[in-house]
Amino acid sequence: MRQVLSYNIHDVVRFQIHRDRGLDYWDLVDLKFSPFRTESVDSPDVVLNIGKFAPSNAGCYVIDHNYHIRDNYFYCRDSEGKASWEAEIAGFDHGDTTINFNPSVRLSMQPASLLYTPLFLPQAFLLRIIESKLITKGRFLAHAGAVARDNQAYVLSGRAGCFKTTLCMEFVRAGFTWLGDDRVILGGDEVMGFPTNPAMFAFMLRHLQDETQWGLLRQLQFYAQCVAGGDGRKRRTAAESARLKAVLLIAKSAGSDREVTFSAVPQSRLDQTVERLIVSARLEDFKGLAHFGIRSGPFLKYMLAYAYVFPNSLVATQEREAAENLRNTLRDVPMYDVLIPRKYGRHVFERIHDFIDRECGS
Repeated sequence: MRQVLSYNIHDVVRFQIHRDRGLDYWDLVDLKFSPFRTESVDSPDVVLNIGKFAPSNAGCYVIDHNYHIRDNYFYCRDSEGKASWEAEIAGFDHGDTTINFNPSVRLSMQPASLLYTPLFLPQAFLLRIIESKLITKGRFLAHAGAVARDNQAYVLSGRAGCFKTTLCMEFVRAGFTWLGDDRVILGGDEVMGFPTNPAMFAFMLRHLQDETQWGLLRQLQFYAQCVAGGDGRKRRTAAESARLKAVLLIAKSAGSDREVTFSAVPQSRLDQTVERLIVSARLEDFKGLAHFGIRSGPFLKYMLAYAYVFPNSLVATQEREAAENLRNTLRDVPMYDVLIPRKYGRHVFERIHDFIDRECGS
């Protein structure tokens, strides 16, 4: 029996997940997108079908022995690390998109991975399609955290390990609204929330001082709570949005200096900042599937193969459109380089909090 889950991202992108009810061990497949869950959507931009399917490969070019490509269509069988999958994407370049995705597992995998693969792997590919849809609608899904106060949003951008999640936790404890600690949507003059797994963030707020304490034991406690039907399974309302006030580009120092330093980024360096944000998002293509041992950025490879066949397609020119969206969003917005120590201490948050109050709060 099939189950249909519907989602609405700020009335910008609407999508559905169709799956067998046999996959509903507990609502893990919904955790990543739960803030946007709704009863139904009309004319979804994207439909993800999870399960077996019969591909339609007639009239395709075959690229690199494996990728079947024709106008607005992509298909392949692929495997890497712990997982194998079969993927078909109709509407790959323009129009509404249908993803048929059939994940499979290897018998040598550990029991936990046997569960994770069919539940989480399709979501990772869906997220990349959602990112593409947002670009066509003038938005950009940034790899960043963001918090808001008095309808003013502060974006905390940086690579993995720069304590974005910890800083978001600290700001929430200080009375700010959480818009996301890993992804947020930038566009126009606002930041739209894109909190992936709010149940996990709420658990960390209650039980952890900072993200470095998020070890195996805490993860098991969280998943046990989900299985038991605790707070981790409660429906979340759609994430909020706020006007973009400032962007903080956070990086860690290689030295042992405990100081936190700030330097304004002039508008003359807007293009470099835009490029940094785009590259940071693309680097996530190589990290988002690391749990499965997939580190080659398969979806990025699929887009490049399609662009090879259709060099004037929307897929091929998407990065340019994303850059233009970001330039329009960040023009005249205060931006700051923030250098923090390698080891987190609460003084890091206090210095950034004070800086926002002093330099950005008015």
